[in-house]
Amino acid sequence: MGLTGRETMVVYESRFGMRAARVAWMLEYAGSRRVFLLEGGFQAWRRSHLPVENKLVRHDPQTFRLKPAAGLLATADDIRSDRSAQILDVRSEGEFTGKEGRKCDRRRGRIPRSRWIEWTNFVQDGQRFKTRSEIASILKEKGFRKKGSVVVTYCHRGARAAAAYYALRSLGYGNVKNYVGSWHEWSARKNLPVEK
Repeated sequence: MGLTGRETMVVYESRFGMRAARVAWMLEYAGSRRVFLLEGGFQAWRRSHLPVENKLVRHDPQTFRLKPAAGLLATADDIRSDRSAQILDVRSEGEFTGKEGRKCDRRRGRIPRSRWIEWTNFVQDGQRFKTRSEIASILKEKGFRKKGSVVVTYCHRGARAAAAYYALRSLGYGNVKNYVGSWHEWSARKNLPVEK
């Protein structure tokens, strides 16, 4: 794709969503320093009558040198050992309470000490993030603090958590991490505790 990690990257999908957020987070984790999400996605771009093209552009292959940004990633062991971490579960309410699950889940429930805000609560009309004041109000209501301990976002496999990660970052939360293994990993490791 001709990417080196030094260029500015804008990630989008058809609408504004979690998959683009996950790709953006992965690029940042891999070492890209200037990664952005296009709010509203391709649909918003077209509604704004901005130029589009339909031919495939070929790029000369480049070397992308991975420089993992470890500070963006939380692991299960990090969560277990850091008792002060603020843990944000952004799955559905049914997943959070353990009433619902996915076929691949080994167990249902949530990571102990988690607080729940479904990721869609950060998004307005499926198009873009809500205003900063609206997001700040949602986080304040659930007791999240901007300063101090790390905030770890998680979902099932890290995509919804990546969208929440960017919502918090837009408010200036500097110490936010995405637990990419998320519930898929946590539920499979029988030595990890589960709440319902």
